Amino acid sequence: MNTIICPVGTEGSRPDPVAQLHTVRRLVEERYSSEQPLARAALHLIDCATDIVGQLPDGDLDAARGALGSARAAVVSATFAVGRVRDMSAAGADRA
Repeated sequence: MNTIICPVGTEGSRPDPVAQLHTVRRLVEERYSSEQPLARAALHLIDCATDIVGQLPDGDLDAARGALGSARAAVVSATFAVGRVRDMSAAGADRA
């Protein structure tokens, strides 16, 4: 299992969550091939989380709708990735 550690800000400072998500995305891109279904799903989930976090301070109905849309996209992406990995695993087992 690989662990990605995201640097934190200086003591007493408030971390910028959007900047942290951009850092995590860059680290995932550097460490994993974007050809892997789970890596692509992870990148998409990070993008969705970034969109959500970026909209939250607005606190209005449009921001809430945007966050819900991003959450839906994240679920679709994760569901597809799990199905793809399952299918690839089943195809590999059939060949064995």
